[in-house]
Amino acid sequence: MAKEKWIYESKWITFYFAWGFDISYETCGYFDSRHRINLDLIFFNLEIILPISGERDSECDPPKWGIGYHSNTIWIYRGGNGNMGGGNKWWTFRMPWDNDWVRTSVLRKDGKWEHETKGDRKDFYKDLWDEIVWSETYPFIYVLKSGKVQNRLATVKLEEREWKWHWFKWQPFFKKVRRTISVNFNEEVGERSGSWKGGTLGCGYNILPNETPYECLRRMEKDRKL
Repeated sequence: MAKEKWIYESKWITFYFAWGFDISYETCGYFDSRHRINLDLIFFNLEIILPISGERDSECDPPKWGIGYHSNTIWIYRGGNGNMGGGNKWWTFRMPWDNDWVRTSVLRKDGKWEHETKGDRKDFYKDLWDEIVWSETYPFIYVLKSGKVQNRLATVKLEEREWKWHWFKWQPFFKKVRRTISVNFNEEVGERSGSWKGGTLGCGYNILPNETPYECLRRMEKDRKL
C-alpha cells in the first residue's frame, strides 16, 4: 500500500489519501489472519477487511492477486506462498520511460573521464585506480548535537552517472545525468560514530552547476546531517 499522510482505521476498513494504484486481494495482513481487498485508486486508498480468516496470520508478503503500478512498472500479482515460501508471485511490465543505468564515469588525473558501461565493467574502488583517478583530500569539520567537534580528513573524487529511458537507450535525448562528489573519511563521522551502528565512512553529494568539488564539499559540510 502507498505511504499515507492521514489515515482512518476501524475494525473493517483502513482509509487514507495518498498516491498509489493497486487493486488486489490478499489472504491475510501482518499479524492478522483476515483476508482483505486493496483499492488504491490514484489518490483514494481503501483497504477492506473481510470476515474471512485463513491459516496465515503473520505475513508481510502474503499470497496476493490483482494489479498494481509503482516504480514505473505494471505488476500483475498471481498468488504465491507467503514469506517462508518465496513471497507473493508476479509478472512485471516496465514502462518505456523507466530509466536504465548507462554509465558511471570518474574524473582522471589527466583531466579526462574514465567510463564504465554494461559492456565494459570496471571497479573504480580497487587500489589499481588510485594512481589514475583524480582525488584531493581536505580537512572536514562536523559538529555533533552535543557540541563535540569531529575533525576528519575527507578524500574527494568526482563522479558522473547517466540513465536513459528503458526503450530508447540508443537516442541522445531522454536521459538523466547526475554529477556528484564521492567522499571518503579517514574516521567515522556523525551522531552514530563509535556506536554499534557505526558512523559514516563514505557518502556522495550532488554537485551544482559551475561548482567545484571543493565548494561542494564545503556546502555538504555546512548543510548535511550525518
